[in-house]
Amino acid sequence: MKFNVIALRRADDDVRHITHWIAQRSPQGADSWLDAYEQLLTRLAEGADSFPAASEDPDCNIPLKHALFGTQHGLTYRAVFTLIGDEVRILRIRGPGQPPLQEDELW
Repeated sequence: MKFNVIALRRADDDVRHITHWIAQRSPQGADSWLDAYEQLLTRLAEGADSFPAASEDPDCNIPLKHALFGTQHGLTYRAVFTLIGDEVRILRIRGPGQPPLQEDELW
């Protein structure tokens, strides 16, 4: 099944913040990270239903899944999303070491 992938405002804010932080240290690293994020979007469009439940899932009123991604030499990041029909809604992007999301941090 093909999915329509939409990043919600807070996820877009996360992407901008992470990219800016990486770019201050390595412009090439920021480009690589954005490439990895774009590859994630493609993976989600092709099979978002195959990803596992997020650790926050039991504590939320909506079903949450997550997908791990990162660059070859970088850290691992996590996209937290929900499925509504054939739509993937990316809610947040989490970096390494960040605590699990609270429900009020999703929207």
